[in-house]
Amino acid sequence: MPFRGIHAEFRRRQAGRSLFRKLQIMVHIKDTLLQAIELLYLLVLKELKVRYKRSFFGYLWAIANPLAFAFIYWLAFKFIMRIEMENYSIFILTAMFPWAWLSQSVTQGTGSYTNNVSLVRRVRLPKVILPLSNVIQEMVHFIFAIPVVFLFVFLTGGEGNPIMQTWQIGLMLFLQVLFVFPLTVIGAVLNVYVRDIQYVVGILFSMLFFATPIVYPLSMVPVQYQVYFRSNPIYWLIESWRTVFAGEVLPAQYVFNLLLWIVVFSLFAIWIYRRLSSKIAELV
Repeated sequence: MPFRGIHAEFRRRQAGRSLFRKLQIMVHIKDTLLQAIELLYLLVLKELKVRYKRSFFGYLWAIANPLAFAFIYWLAFKFIMRIEMENYSIFILTAMFPWAWLSQSVTQGTGSYTNNVSLVRRVRLPKVILPLSNVIQEMVHFIFAIPVVFLFVFLTGGEGNPIMQTWQIGLMLFLQVLFVFPLTVIGAVLNVYVRDIQYVVGILFSMLFFATPIVYPLSMVPVQYQVYFRSNPIYWLIESWRTVFAGEVLPAQYVFNLLLWIVVFSLFAIWIYRRLSSKIAELV
């Protein structure tokens, strides 16, 4: 009997210690997560302030660049190439802003480690925060551009369901972050080992711009080649945004294809990061 009492007391103490350790771990995870969120906020805020320091128009420049390109391509394809398409300006505009978010995030995020040597070497932080800050920074620019897109849609007589658009825009913002983030991590890590990656990424996105139906509809591509354009993951991203801005219901096929590519990119990014991230601080 005394032995059973001692054994029971021992088990109660062990259970208490186990619960205390679990609580400590949960508190540590919570503190780490809050610190990461705070650091991410500060990094994004710093980059935005530095970029637009002493700038008269400030954040408007983030909108001006895609608008300018959309206008140029509208002139070239509408009046020179003579594409017969209703609301062609909206067709381009609804693709240019998501494309700008994607391309700017990856091209600038590729240098997120090599351009922040002091942070990588001196500050103890989750290394993925730096490329993520580039993605969030460009997302802020995109959010500022959303009213501009809606204004153009309204001026051209477009119709849409505002309630449907609200939740679908939130969904697409979330999906695009998941889509862009692993690509940015892959580029940033590889660029530490081979500095030519940043130039390769720039050239690759220049090619992808014309390999994706952004300034031309997929219907202009010969039918036998359309399957290759549909295998481009960016095609599904752009078409999803066009559907949302048009006020239509986002097809399940679009979401499924986006999620499929997100899983593929994420698994590859995790594999690259686990194999190569340990030497980032030494090589930058």
